[in-house]
Amino acid sequence: MRYVAIFLCFLVTTVGTLLRSLDDDSHECLFNCPKRARNVSIPKTEKACMGDDAIIAQILDGYNKLDLPGGGHVEVSIEIWVQEVSKIIEITSEFELDIYVTERWTDPSLAYAHLNPCKSNMSVDGATILNKIWNPHACFVNSKLANIHESPFKNIFLQIYSNGSIWHNYRIKLTGPCSSTLRTFPIDQQRCMLFYESFTHNSDQVKMDWITTVPPITILKGNITLPDYVLVDFSASSELRLYPPGIFNELIATFTFQRLYGFYILQVYVPAYISVFISWVSFTLGAEQIPSRTTVGVNSLLALTFQFGAVVNNLPKTSDVKAIDVWILSSMAFIFASLIELAVVGYLSRDGQHGSIKFSRCRCSWLCMNCKDWTALKIDQMSSIVFPVSFFAFNIWYWFIFLGFLFSKNVSDDGISK
Repeated sequence: MRYVAIFLCFLVTTVGTLLRSLDDDSHECLFNCPKRARNVSIPKTEKACMGDDAIIAQILDGYNKLDLPGGGHVEVSIEIWVQEVSKIIEITSEFELDIYVTERWTDPSLAYAHLNPCKSNMSVDGATILNKIWNPHACFVNSKLANIHESPFKNIFLQIYSNGSIWHNYRIKLTGPCSSTLRTFPIDQQRCMLFYESFTHNSDQVKMDWITTVPPITILKGNITLPDYVLVDFSASSELRLYPPGIFNELIATFTFQRLYGFYILQVYVPAYISVFISWVSFTLGAEQIPSRTTVGVNSLLALTFQFGAVVNNLPKTSDVKAIDVWILSSMAFIFASLIELAVVGYLSRDGQHGSIKFSRCRCSWLCMNCKDWTALKIDQMSSIVFPVSFFAFNIWYWFIFLGFLFSKNVSDDGISK
């Protein structure tokens, strides 16, 4: 016990001496020291990532936009989004539309994954940066007019990925050509085509092709309907085009529009039917009503003539015989034939000396053989049957044979032109 007491006394004396040797601040620091004074290990902070501006400045330093990426051969994939078709102009055979065009290619010189970027892709000012890097310089070579939208700034989107992939998208309003023979007008179609290719690089340098991971052409609205037309089909194809500088990849976007012919049915075909039917009324008026019958026939013919002129004024001046031409001219021929019949009836009804009406004494049907002489009455009776039957036969030929032949011919012509 004596040794234990001596040890405890020594320990208390040592601790007291140590506490007195420390000042108040040092004594407080034992319990409330800042982190830098404690014996605590602090992990090192990670290296700061590089921002977009610094990356752009570094990858463009020494960059030559005239050098083709990938060792001189670049593959460019194209995608088109159709926003709106504004109008189809028949007089000039063209259509106007707004579309988004997307170009994708890879440029290893613009890869920046090794620069520790803050994100894997950068959206940059397309109007500025695009002029500083290589691009395929592609355009619609058959467009009549093309302008990039500026509402309120140029609608150009440019995105650069860390592996060097480039995504270039722009919104453009353009006017392109359409083709239609108008043979089946007004039940016809307009076939409009856009040709897209690189303007400065042939196929040995730049291979242009439609994108394969998604549909190459997308209609953003689902369906496109105009006052006169509706979009019924669209397709994407490609071909090689030979020019003096070489062979170029040409991408073809084809849009097929079907005419909405309800207007022409109501404004042309129905009035033509009525005019022809009215001309037949004269067959029942009798041989003594020559003035009245003449007025009916002439008015029907004039009404159809004016209607025909109104339709032709809104169509291009072409030498093709249109289906509506055949219809109206045939209807006019039926009305004119009724006037010829009226002239024959008038001639047979006149008295050679006094000019009075000569009534027929034979009252049997025009099919009977009892009266061998052709009288005005028999001609009217015959005309009241022959004209409707002939017009009915003409309708069968027109709607089922003639138009079917024209449609099949248009399809074969389109196949040859492709």
